Amino acid sequence: MDAKTLHCQSCGASVGEDDLQCPYCKSQLATIACPKCFGLVGIHAQHCPRCGAAIQRAEATATALACPGCKAPLLATAVGGVSLDQCHACGGVWVGQHNFEQIAADRAERGEVLGALPGQGPKVAVQLGEVHYRPCPQCGRLMNRTNYGHISGVVLDVCKDHGLWFDKDKLREVLEFIEGGGLEKSHAQQMLEEDERRRQVSAGLPQGLGSWTEMPVQSGGDGLVSAFASLVHLFR
Repeated sequence: MDAKTLHCQSCGASVGEDDLQCPYCKSQLATIACPKCFGLVGIHAQHCPRCGAAIQRAEATATALACPGCKAPLLATAVGGVSLDQCHACGGVWVGQHNFEQIAADRAERGEVLGALPGQGPKVAVQLGEVHYRPCPQCGRLMNRTNYGHISGVVLDVCKDHGLWFDKDKLREVLEFIEGGGLEKSHAQQMLEEDERRRQVSAGLPQGLGSWTEMPVQSGGDGLVSAFASLVHLFR
């Protein structure tokens, strides 16, 4: 059998290295993101069919950390100038504080990280259940849960001293939120909420309970760096 022949994991049909979907059963094939244009490419592709960028895959090494969700060992992957600790059992990712600030502030770094992450799987219905607070992989203390950027809808586990835990696909969703100007939109919404609060105070009106908000995030590069700091401030 030709070693280069690729097959759909669902039906076994032959597929091309650039196919994102099986041409026969229409199942979504494994993908990763191009580090330059962020477009999805086949997991076996050597170059992005859109922009021509080379697709590189980083090797993983063992760490002493355990996944806070399934307890499997985390494997470290160097991507550009940062290190990601990934759980290959459940798909979660642990990102240290400094590494996350670097990723958030540097578009090229975000592209490299997106390129190293597995492609996002098909959307499934969210199963609501009991909330479990999980331990930080580094210090073992229970982490806080927060909606990143207040409006992203991506819930993360945060250790104020060490970093953030992203469940499967959540790091990709956060990076795409940042890339799409989500932090600037969050800042604008929080300013509107603050203006409304002040209006209610000056008018002597009872203030709405609402949901908690993060500290305002300034637009621009400095705001991206302060994204983690804003989360940490909540739990000091």
